[in-house]
Amino acid sequence: MMIKKRIQQRITTGKFVLPVVMLLSVIIWLGVYLIKPVAVFSQSSSLVWQLLAPFFLGKSFSLLINLFLHAFIGYLLIELNNSFAIIRLRASIQTSFYFIVISACPELYSLQMGSVTALCMVGSIYFLFQSYQHAQPSGVIFYSWLFLGLSSLMIPQVLFLAPLYLIGAYNFQSLNSKSFFAGLIGLSVPFWFLFGYAFSFNNMEMLYRPFQELLNFVPINILALKGWQIATISYILIVFIVSVAHSLINGWQDKIRSRAYINFFSLLGTCLLVLLILQGQHFMVIFPFLLVCFSFLAGHFFALTHSRSSNIFFIFSLAGLLALLAYNLWML
Repeated sequence: MMIKKRIQQRITTGKFVLPVVMLLSVIIWLGVYLIKPVAVFSQSSSLVWQLLAPFFLGKSFSLLINLFLHAFIGYLLIELNNSFAIIRLRASIQTSFYFIVISACPELYSLQMGSVTALCMVGSIYFLFQSYQHAQPSGVIFYSWLFLGLSSLMIPQVLFLAPLYLIGAYNFQSLNSKSFFAGLIGLSVPFWFLFGYAFSFNNMEMLYRPFQELLNFVPINILALKGWQIATISYILIVFIVSVAHSLINGWQDKIRSRAYINFFSLLGTCLLVLLILQGQHFMVIFPFLLVCFSFLAGHFFALTHSRSSNIFFIFSLAGLLALLAYNLWML
């Protein structure tokens, strides 16, 4: 068991783990693209996303753009941890988890709204976390909700997360009347620009469409999820539950500030999981953002635990990732 313990510590805190994971991810992406080609651009009912389709549709460099977007998100996850000490260590395990899970899901290789939405939401979280006990939080709250509004242009259901942001701001002691209205203004700014574009081109449907989709609730049908999606959610759910349970039980070991950040990821990730299960048609868009929450929670758990049971669970988690990759490749 001592060997297993050393393996866990080396993987979660090693300096060369992230470069190795990045190299493996690139090899997997290229291998899948050459052996079992996947679509390079994902279509969507979003009118905003459809405007971008002519620039990328059918072009192989869309795959490289998507890879770059995920790489940039991974870099931002490291900056988030370095800026706010979420895991108490200058660790990159959260980015490693993000890369390796994305690599295990070949259907996510195509350029799609989920990649852009996840990037906007990471920016939104960054400014929300920056508001923690801020003397004048209105500015950072404005930027946080601005990125939230940008995400909602592509998937209107993101607006349902606004109450969670209010809860987060309240827990971060940055919610007051000024910051509340600053957030509302930031949320509405993207729609002001959308109104200007829709009015100029006499296409007001583009402005109404996001709000119509917001009210469109498809009947719950878990069986509508594809096999690889069910397998991926199942894996994420198991590790997510264990990680959240660990943060709740051992949260007293973290600083109050770090505990607040982890609790926000737990709450946000739980709501996203529920949304995925109830409205599985949004899987491709929501999952990359859910993976951001999952990566921090899993990274927090594996980087800060050294018990025998955590070592065994870590090994089974790695084996589960390999099994998930094999299954998802088989389902292509």
